[in-house]
This record gives sequence, structure tokens and C-alpha cells, in this order.
Amino acid sequence: MTQIADGFITVAKVGEIPEGGVKVVRVEDQPVAVFHVNGGYYAIDDLCTHDGGPLAEGTLEGEEIECPRHGARFNVKSGEALCLPATSPVPTYAVKVVGEEIKVGWAAIDEKLAPDPERPGAPAPSPPAGEGSSPPPLDASSDAAGWSSTAGGAPASPGAAPSQQEFAIRAALESVMDPEINLSVIDLGLIREVHVLPERTHIRMMLTTPFCPYAPQLVADVTQATEAVVPNPCEVELMPDPWSPDLMPDPGLLGYSF
Repeated sequence: MTQIADGFITVAKVGEIPEGGVKVVRVEDQPVAVFHVNGGYYAIDDLCTHDGGPLAEGTLEGEEIECPRHGARFNVKSGEALCLPATSPVPTYAVKVVGEEIKVGWAAIDEKLAPDPERPGAPAPSPPAGEGSSPPPLDASSDAAGWSSTAGGAPASPGAAPSQQEFAIRAALESVMDPEINLSVIDLGLIREVHVLPERTHIRMMLTTPFCPYAPQLVADVTQATEAVVPNPCEVELMPDPWSPDLMPDPGLLGYSF
């Protein structure tokens, strides 16, 4: 690829990217996906803003590309995030065709490569060894002593009203935020069961996506918030069940329909 004076760089030849196709190019080690959609060419970062997955390896349907890892979808023209687990748009770049050459705005790429440690697509730090692993399940006697939440997130006791400790834990967990969606684990309905036992607290929670890169941090934050209210050790069990916005007390908090 050759940089030219007007701030654009040649990335492909006309005819090299078929209609409905994509080509990945690298500019200063930045992967950029160039799409040919509806007769036009569009360029976006080839990095899902959910966990950095390679978007160009996903399924392209019309103007929408689906990340092959967790199913987040983006509009390749605008970069807009169209569904969870992604909530941030993917950067887009100006594209123009000059003769037989497809060119991408170099200045735009250079500007968007500025270090951004808060960017959701940036790799998550490695968790401490052992952190985030699922604890042993409750035995029958312990399970009978606890209580569980309903699908909407409100507490429901198997035989008695929830204790003040249980309410306090749930209130404390309202401050634990999912870093990708910027809603609390309570608002998202991720906390499915809370069991306050004589010597420990056991919490069963879901993740918005399998293998969520922020799972270790969420587990640590839930543990810390719980132990700040009830000083006994807290165990967090990650449930394998799939999450959906239907589990939220108020799905409207997402800001869009699903």
C-alpha cells in the first residue's frame, strides 16, 4: 500500500473485493476491514468492541457484520453496534475510489489509533491465578437454608421473607457495573440466587455472554461488595445458562429494542 498526499492510502483495486465481500488490510499494524456492500466500499476496524474479535471472519448480511465469537452485530457503513453484547460502535474510516484504486483515509486511521485504555475492545488484564473459578455447589442442607431470586430479579423466599442481610447484599450489588454495558449486575438480572448461610454466602450469577473477558473482574467485584455487607466468605458460582434481556427487571434500560 502506498500513502498519497491527500491523506488517503491505497488498500485494494476495484474488482479485488467482490460485491458482498471483504478484505482485511493492515495499516501501522492496525487491522482494517474493507467491505463492498450495495455497490459501495466501507472501512471499519476489524476488531469487535466487545472483546476484540475479528469481525471480517464473521457473517455479512446486507450492511450488517456479525462477530464470529459472541454474535455482536455492527453496521459496516456507520459502525453502529446493533445488538448485545457489544454496546460501543466500531470506528469507521473514509473510503474513496480513484480510478481503479480503493483508498482509505489515512489521517482518520492515524487519529483513531491514539491509545485508549478504556476502549471495550482492548484486551482485558489477565486475572490472578484461580480467580473466577466456580465454587462447589451447595449441598442439600445448605440449599434449603437459602433463598433465590425470581426471573425479574426480585427476591423470593422458599418459606420465609428474605432477611435484612439478603436485601442489603442485593442493594450493595447495584453498584457492581458490567464494564461493557454500563449497567449493574442487578439491572441486567445477572444475579439469579443469593444464599446467606451461617458460615458463607453463596451467589449464583449469569454472564451476558459465554466466556466473557470481564468475568474474573465481575466475580471479584461481586465478592467484594457482598463481603462488605456480610463479613462471611462469599462464593460466586457462574451459571452456564444463556442470558437475554428478558431476564432484566427493565429491559428498556438498554436504550434500544431487542
